[in-house]
Amino acid sequence: MNNSFFKENIKPALVLLCICLAATLALAGTHSVTQPLIDQNAVKAANEARALVLPEGDDYETVAAGDLIEGVDECCIAGNGAGMTVTAHAKGFGGAVKIMVGIDANGAITGVTVTEHAETPGLGTKDMTVEYLSQYNGITEAPGAHINDDANIDAVTGATITANAIYGGVHLALEQYAEVSK
Repeated sequence: MNNSFFKENIKPALVLLCICLAATLALAGTHSVTQPLIDQNAVKAANEARALVLPEGDDYETVAAGDLIEGVDECCIAGNGAGMTVTAHAKGFGGAVKIMVGIDANGAITGVTVTEHAETPGLGTKDMTVEYLSQYNGITEAPGAHINDDANIDAVTGATITANAIYGGVHLALEQYAEVSK
C-alpha cells in the first residue's frame, strides 16, 4: 500500500471516525446525566398543574393508557376522592395545544391550564390567560364539536383556532371523565 494513499484517504477517514465516536460518547454521557433531571422537572411541572386545576386533589393514581380515549394523554384520579385531572391535546394554529383540566367528583370543571403550545404570542396566547380559562370553571358539559356551538363559552376574536383547540381539549376531558365514571 502506498504511504501517500494512506495519508490522503485512510488517515482522514480514521480521524473523522474517532471524532464521531468521541462526540457520540459525550452526547450519550450527557443524556444519561441530564435525563433524570428532565424527568424530575416534568413530574414537578405536572404536579404543579394538577394543584392548580384541582386544588383539593391528592395522592393521584394514573389511569391505564388502554383506558384513555383518543386525544387524551393522561388521566389521574385523586386518591382522596376530590376528582380527576385530564391532560388532552387538540390541534391549534401552531400545532397541538396541550391542556390539563381538573374535574371534581360531581363532574364539574374546577380549572383549566395550558401546559404546552406553539401558538402565536400576543394573539393565540390571549386564550391562555387565567381570566379566559376561568370561564370553563363549573361547567359539566361541552356539547358542541366547535366553540361556536356552545353559547356559554366565548372565543377571543382573532384567536378562534386556539380557543377551539382549548374547547376541544375540555370536551375530550369531560368525555374521559364520563368514561372513567361509568
